Amino acid sequence: MKDGWLGCPVCRRNRRLLHVLPETTAEHLEVYCRDCKTSLIVNIAKGQSVERRSQ
Repeated sequence: MKDGWLGCPVCRRNRRLLHVLPETTAEHLEVYCRDCKTSLIVNIAKGQSVERRSQ
């Protein structure tokens, strides 16, 4: 998370994958990075994200 944007934890590029507000909550949200072609499962609680790699 940087400046309210979720970046790709795999390739670490500056591409912004998802805009996350401080009050955002989500469970099992699938996010796809177009640079490294990786699909991630993200859990967001109160603006903080925890990622889980998808197969």
